[in-house]
Amino acid sequence: MISDIRTYEDRTKFQADICIIGCGAASIAMARILAGSSLKILILESGGASVERATQGLYAGTTSGLSYFDLDESRYRMIGGSTHRWGARAARFKETDFAERCWLDFDGWPIKREDLKPYYAEVPEFLNVHKSFEDERIPWELFSVSPPKINADDLEFSDFQFGKKLLLGNVYADMLKTAPNIEVLTHATVTRIAANDAGNHISQLDVQTLNGMKFTVTANTYVLACGGIENARLLLLSDDVIPAGLCNSKDHVGRYFMEHPTASAGIVHASKPQALHDIFSPGLIGGRLVETALAPTAAMMEREGILNVCAITRLNVAEDATQALREIIWNMRHRKVPLSLSWYRTNRWLKERLTAIARNPFSIVGNLVRHMMGRPKRFKIESMQLELRSEQAPNPDSRVTLGTETDAFGQRRAHLHWDLLELDWHTMVVMAETVDKELQRLGLGKLETADWLKGTEPRWPNDLVGGHHHMGQRG
Repeated sequence: MISDIRTYEDRTKFQADICIIGCGAASIAMARILAGSSLKILILESGGASVERATQGLYAGTTSGLSYFDLDESRYRMIGGSTHRWGARAARFKETDFAERCWLDFDGWPIKREDLKPYYAEVPEFLNVHKSFEDERIPWELFSVSPPKINADDLEFSDFQFGKKLLLGNVYADMLKTAPNIEVLTHATVTRIAANDAGNHISQLDVQTLNGMKFTVTANTYVLACGGIENARLLLLSDDVIPAGLCNSKDHVGRYFMEHPTASAGIVHASKPQALHDIFSPGLIGGRLVETALAPTAAMMEREGILNVCAITRLNVAEDATQALREIIWNMRHRKVPLSLSWYRTNRWLKERLTAIARNPFSIVGNLVRHMMGRPKRFKIESMQLELRSEQAPNPDSRVTLGTETDAFGQRRAHLHWDLLELDWHTMVVMAETVDKELQRLGLGKLETADWLKGTEPRWPNDLVGGHHHMGQRG
């Protein structure tokens, strides 16, 4: 059942076996497993069924350090959460992701990949991805592209699949509405996690609405599923027992914030750019887009003392008809294109894309045919870049804290300080050099290395971004 908490009497007290704060991907995944059980599940969602300006404004905050997205543009308060902006990119963890690496501080996991194996079985149906990659071997025989024989001492191929289930709030709306033991309460913003005097047990949740109503929730088990920034903020705001914030007696909450640092390593010059790009975008399996990347082997990571990182080609196809249509559809799907007629008449962005479509509409038809056949698409390529996307080294100075500005409830907003280490830069330098050397050895191309990767002192380019993927908080 999905209910608006504002339809209940003010000061209503709710009780459940399990209370989940937030209704994004993690929450929906849990609800899907628990639906129909004997447990009473209560999910508290600050937003509604779609993006609402006032509620979304609660996510606004401040940033420092490296340039980062506006915090209210990087996550969403609504049923489905930040799946509102994702591409359902999925990949299995590798054994090395869990291993302790002696050259990396604060590394290692208390679990092994084997512990996740039972749960991986749920992923194909949950995201609608293909099951072909269970043994980690990319099934190249299913594509029309043959992979080059790369130097297996240094590099290996990693694969990513894109699920067909995108906006999970829409995909699983019926499940949330009809499950007899689940109630989703919308417009229910948790403003405090109240703890006992020892600070080691939750006594209740304080919940408010933007129109001034107040509620309390008690449960046997509580799950904090608000995302990597808001989880930390809510713990820090709950400071009436532990002044530094709940679970923060060691000053770890909010620290070690991580992203996927992503930047261009430079321009790739290739005699056959489309053929090179086909290696990294070989086509579709079962209607699901597959993307491959070059990654360092475990031996190379240890030898060079680097992080895990992926290298992939990215095309500049600004005037391509298919790409123009894709961008328009994406913006419409994510409600980025307004319904105002005057906007259509004056907006340069839209005019440029409609012009590109008008120049070569038949190329779109050709790509639709290739899509149905599972083949790589063909684009009007202007240039090709080598994109690097890395894991981030654990860094206690990269962190979420409470800022000085306050939200509509009078609570301090989140402040994000995103910071990278020399190891992050070193990783990208080594990977760019290794991939360039391999492309030249194979006769596939040559990298014109970007200036920020040259020299001996770390520096970051203006096009450095994250992936809207907030990770790394410690308690």
